[in-house]
Amino acid sequence: MVRRVDGLGRIVIPKEIRKVLKIKENEQVEINVDDDSIVLKRYSELDKYDVSLTNLIDCIKEVYNLDILLTNLNSFVLTSNSYKDFLGLEISPYLNNILEKRKEVYEHIPIVLSLNENKEDIKVSYIIKTVIKNGDIVGLLILLQDGNLENNDLKVLELLNKFLDKYLE
Repeated sequence: MVRRVDGLGRIVIPKEIRKVLKIKENEQVEINVDDDSIVLKRYSELDKYDVSLTNLIDCIKEVYNLDILLTNLNSFVLTSNSYKDFLGLEISPYLNNILEKRKEVYEHIPIVLSLNENKEDIKVSYIIKTVIKNGDIVGLLILLQDGNLENNDLKVLELLNKFLDKYLE
C-alpha cells in the first residue's frame, strides 16, 4: 500500500492494517527507524515491567493464594505462575468489553469466566479493574480466587492498583 504524507508529516494507517494488528482508536504506537525503514509497533507501558512487579505478584500468590493477571489493551502481559500459559494470548471479547467500557467487575462467588477464546473457560471468583493512566486505558488488572472472595481480597487488588499507579509514573 502507498500513502501520501500530508503537510504536517502525518500518514494514515489503513484500516485493513489496523484491523490485522488490532490497533485500536487512540492506542499509542511506538515509532522506530531501522536502516531506511520506519517501523510502527503497538505500544503499552505495561509491556515493559521489571522484576519488582513480577515479585509482587508472586508474593500475593504465596501469602494470599490469589492469582493476578495483567493485560495491556490486547493480551496478557504478566500472570501468576498458575496462569503462565496465558502470557501473550489475546484477551477474550468479554474482557475487551470491560476494557472498552472502563468497568470494574466483582464476582465474589465462583462463576464461569472467559479469559481467552481459545482456552477453556474457568470457574472462579474474580475482580477485574481497568488500569488507567493520565485518563487513558492501559490494560486490565485481574484477581482470581478458586473459592469465595472476601473484603481483604479487594484490599489486595487496591494495593496492587496503587502500586501500578506509582510504577507507571
